[in-house]
Amino acid sequence: MKKILVVLMLCLCTQAVYAQETYNSSGKKGEAKRKDLKPKGFDASRLVLGGGAILSFGTGYANVGLSPMIGYKITDRFAAGVGLSYQYYRNKFEQVGIVDQNNNLIGIMQYDRKTSLYSASLWARYIVWRNLFVHVQPEMMNVGVPTLVQDPLGNIEVGEDREYVPAVLVGLGLRQPITGSLSLYLTALYDVVQNPSSPYYKNIDFRFGFNIGF
Repeated sequence: MKKILVVLMLCLCTQAVYAQETYNSSGKKGEAKRKDLKPKGFDASRLVLGGGAILSFGTGYANVGLSPMIGYKITDRFAAGVGLSYQYYRNKFEQVGIVDQNNNLIGIMQYDRKTSLYSASLWARYIVWRNLFVHVQPEMMNVGVPTLVQDPLGNIEVGEDREYVPAVLVGLGLRQPITGSLSLYLTALYDVVQNPSSPYYKNIDFRFGFNIGF
């Protein structure tokens, strides 16, 4: 009886080992295909972190700031996320129109505009060739916009009101891998909305910074 049990166990073990083998279309033995073991859902290794500096200068004009960002690499070429930024804007030759009670333009006043801007944005990047990528960034800015006020003596001065101004930046960027997942980047962006109260009005916005993960 014991010999019979031993023989049965050996047969079962042999059958289990044989079941791990498969045959391909030519009838030859081959290894069984394993299921894709890549993790599904959220993958922390595909997070994109970074930040940049905003630099734009001209005659009597300056726009400087910082723009931290976070995102997710959806594919090896495409990433998207959100960002924040602070900017200091100055234009020594800003102009504002003077209107009468009927809203008719009666003059132009030039003044030295200084204001801080705060913005929240969405962004997306797609690598089109090697390290060249397309960048799209709609954002909403809280901007100090000029307003005319009259002092007790009747003199007209320029004050400031806060309002929200939209912008949609589009352009190209170039990245330079440094080590591992760290890379530097440079972008040149143009605002397609062109709101006169925006710091991007009639200007190209240049940014440089670093990314981890893209």
